[in-house]
Amino acid sequence: MKTIVLSLLVIFPLLAAGCAGMDSLQPGSGTKFDAPNKSFDEVWKAAITVVTRSLTIVESNKESGVIKAEKGVGVASWGEVVGVFITRSSEGKGFRVEVLSKKRSQLQVTGQDWEQTIVEGMKAELGI
Repeated sequence: MKTIVLSLLVIFPLLAAGCAGMDSLQPGSGTKFDAPNKSFDEVWKAAITVVTRSLTIVESNKESGVIKAEKGVGVASWGEVVGVFITRSSEGKGFRVEVLSKKRSQLQVTGQDWEQTIVEGMKAELGI
């Protein structure tokens, strides 16, 4: 019994440390694309439409251009967290979108990387 308790005390912090939460979603390492000559409202609407097809929005802030969503625990997955970040493009015409997808657990083998799904869906919605 002591061995089981000690094992859990060692393993649980390792598992917890390898978990991705909403706070881990920060721009910088996701898949990016430009939406030239599109208004912010068009890009925002496309993001909300595509994200809500498969994910649950947990946080959205239109002023800062941030959407954070999740896919819950499934039969073979601990779920995923996804961030969509919309900023003005460096050229000043249109907007840049970044999508970041992370598995909830670093030990998770299964699960979906949502980056391409969201990017392709948004491009289709925007007609680009």
